[in-house]
Parts: sequence; C-alpha cells; structure tokens
Amino acid sequence: MSGTLTMDDLILGFQDVGLEQGDAALVHSSYKALGDVAGGPRTVVDALLGAVGEKGTIIMPTFNFDFCSGTPFDARSTPSHMGVLTEIVRQDPRARRVEHPIYSFAVIGRRASEAATIDDPSSYGRDSLFGKLRDWGGKIMIIGLSYNESMTFFHHVEEMEGCHYRYMKSFTGDVTDTSGHTERRTVTMLVRDLDRGVVTAVDPMGELLERSGIITTRPIGDAVVRLMCARDVYEATAREMRREPHLLYEYER
Repeated sequence: MSGTLTMDDLILGFQDVGLEQGDAALVHSSYKALGDVAGGPRTVVDALLGAVGEKGTIIMPTFNFDFCSGTPFDARSTPSHMGVLTEIVRQDPRARRVEHPIYSFAVIGRRASEAATIDDPSSYGRDSLFGKLRDWGGKIMIIGLSYNESMTFFHHVEEMEGCHYRYMKSFTGDVTDTSGHTERRTVTMLVRDLDRGVVTAVDPMGELLERSGIITTRPIGDAVVRLMCARDVYEATAREMRREPHLLYEYER
C-alpha cells in the first residue's frame, strides 16, 4: 500500500492486520510514519473508529510526565505527550479520559464510560487501564513505532509478576478531574533502578512474540503496523520473563 492513503485504504489496512468490529484497541502511534494521508491525522482517527465500528472502542495513551516533576494535572486540559493522533482523540467531545495524572488515556466508544471510572493509583496495576484491557479481551496496535517506543503494557506484566530491576516510587501533586474538582493525590509507578543502570530494552521480547505468531504485522503506507491480543501478550511475556528476564531490560553500557 503506497501513495496517498485514503480513509478506505486505512480501514482495509487496519482490518488486514486483524482489527475487528467490536474490538477494544489501545493504539500507540506515529502519524508521520504512515506517510501521506488524505485529510491529515483526523482521517487516521476516523479510520480506526470505522474499523472497530459502533460497538468497538479506541483507546489512546495521553501520557504526560510533567506531574513527576511537580506540575499539577488537569484532566480537562493537560495535553498528551504521545503524538498528534492522541491529542485529536483527547479533544474529541465524545472522548472520556482515564484521570491518572501520569498514565492517562482518552477513550472513544463502547468502553469509554467504564474506562472513565478507573481509579487505580498504580500506573500499571491490576485495576489500571492495562489490566482492564485484559479483562475486555482487548488488543494493542502499534503504528510506526518500535516496541521500545510503545509497549508500556510490558511494565504492567512486570508489576503483576514482580521483577528485581524496578521498584515502586510515589508521586504526589494536585489533580483536577473532568468536573473541575481538585485534590491532592499520590500515585505510584514501577520505575527503573537508575542506580544500577537499568535501561528499558523490550525489542527482543516484541520480536519473540512476532516469531511465535502472537503479534501480526502489516505495512500500511510507509509504516509497519503491529497488532496483538493483550491477554496473549501477558501470558507469553510472563512465561518468558521467568525464563529470560533480560528480554525486557539491559544494563547501561
């Protein structure tokens, strides 16, 4: 698929990689990686919504790490640091936001209201969006990014299964919800052990999942697009972590 991408091209491409009507899909994305898109980034968002249909759900990461350095979080206005497609969804009047001040999400579709009730203080905990995605039988799509640039879901597996190279850290600050109420909140994140020189390096795990058939890949425009079932990724990653934990990290050289 080359040249200028149309809405139909994108829908067919997303369906070809495995996105289906009714799916709940967490989408990590690089809009620029796709190449030329007729109508711009809005077309990509509309194509994703078209691919999952009225009974489906599109989830965009709207992560913003400024809270970690003391900046208040406002679910109504704090922007996403995750790219233009995520900002379009965040600002869409149909979207509901998961209000975690570090790992927030913008959600459109059938699961949006349920997602908006998520209140797990842990960034990657069992009751976070990542855990809910497993409960929903959801999928993860990656558009034009490496695994190291996108697969936050691996940190959910690390937190659930336990690992020796990360530890839990707390962050406290002012959080304003979508109704305008502000309160002081403490949230947690499983962070790398920087004193030991731990570096996130999850590309080997992603490549292993590709070889096993858990992840499917297709070219769409200039981008490689990957799709996977969150439950399958969790089970395989937990198993491989026990066998070879270095599939998810390395030490700084």
